[in-house]
Amino acid sequence: MKKIICNSVQSFWDMADNELLENLDVHCVFPVSEGLKAFILNYKTKYRIRSISFSNAV
Repeated sequence: MKKIICNSVQSFWDMADNELLENLDVHCVFPVSEGLKAFILNYKTKYRIRSISFSNAV
């Protein structure tokens, strides 16, 4: 199982738009609000991402 680490919201969108996240697990290490988190999770099906997880920013 491959996990892709996204360091910024821009890197997430760039990889998703270029279909580089299909059938992969994605972990986002950039800070997100609850609204942005929900927005990103809504695109899981559209981009065919297996799973999306987030780090808790302190």
